[in-house]
Amino acid sequence: MTTTSHGRPGSLVQPATTEASRPRTKRKPAPWRVPTGLILLSLIPILGGAVRLTELAGGAEITSQNERFFHSPGPVSLHIISATLYSLLGAFQFVPALRDRGWHRVAGRVLVPAGLVAALSGLWMAVLYNQPASSGVILLVPRLIIGSSMVLSIALGVFYAVRSRDLIRHSAWMTRAYAIGAAAGTEALIIIGPEILARPPETTFQAAITGAAWVINLAVAEYAIRRRAPAEASRG
Repeated sequence: MTTTSHGRPGSLVQPATTEASRPRTKRKPAPWRVPTGLILLSLIPILGGAVRLTELAGGAEITSQNERFFHSPGPVSLHIISATLYSLLGAFQFVPALRDRGWHRVAGRVLVPAGLVAALSGLWMAVLYNQPASSGVILLVPRLIIGSSMVLSIALGVFYAVRSRDLIRHSAWMTRAYAIGAAAGTEALIIIGPEILARPPETTFQAAITGAAWVINLAVAEYAIRRRAPAEASRG
C-alpha cells in the first residue's frame, strides 16, 4: 500500500515539476538570419559599385585613382553587376527550406556564370588595368590568389554536382566560393576604421587587410561546412 506525504493511505505523490527540472529544447537558429547577415555584409561593396557605375554614366571628374575605369569601363561594369547579383542571390542559397526545392537549382544556374564573370573580370582588372602609383605588386598577389581560388572553387562545385552527383562536396565548394566573393565586404568592415580616422592604409597594410578578409571568410565557411555535414549526410 502506498501512503501520502501525510502518512494516510492514498496514491503515490508525484514530485512537483519545476522550471529547472523541465528538459530544455534546443532553439533552432532563425532560417533567415544567415542570408540577412550576408546581404548586410555585401552592402558596402554593392553601394560602392553603384557609385562607380554612376560616375561612369555621368562623366565624373577623371583622377589618377579612377582613370583606368573610364579608359576601359567594360570590365569594371561587368564586375560590379555580376558581383552584385552573386552576392544578393547567393545569400538565399543558405536558406535550408530553399536548398531542397527546385529554386536552388534554378538560382545555381544563374549564380555559376555570375560568379565566374565576377572572378574573371576581377583578375582581368588586376592584371591589365594600369594601376595607380599607390598600388603595387604587393596588392596584385593577393588579388590573383583570391580571384583564382574563387574560379577554382566554382569549377569544383560544378564538377561534383554534374559529374559526380556528390552534393555534399558540391555544397562545400560553392560555400567556399561565396565566402571568397564576400571577402570584399569583410575587407570594407576592417578598413572602415582607418578611413573614418582619415588615415587610409598604406599599400602593405592594404594587402594585409585583403589577405585577412579572405582568411576570415574561409575560416567561417569551413566552420559552417563542418557544422552542417551530419545533416547533409543524413539527407543523402
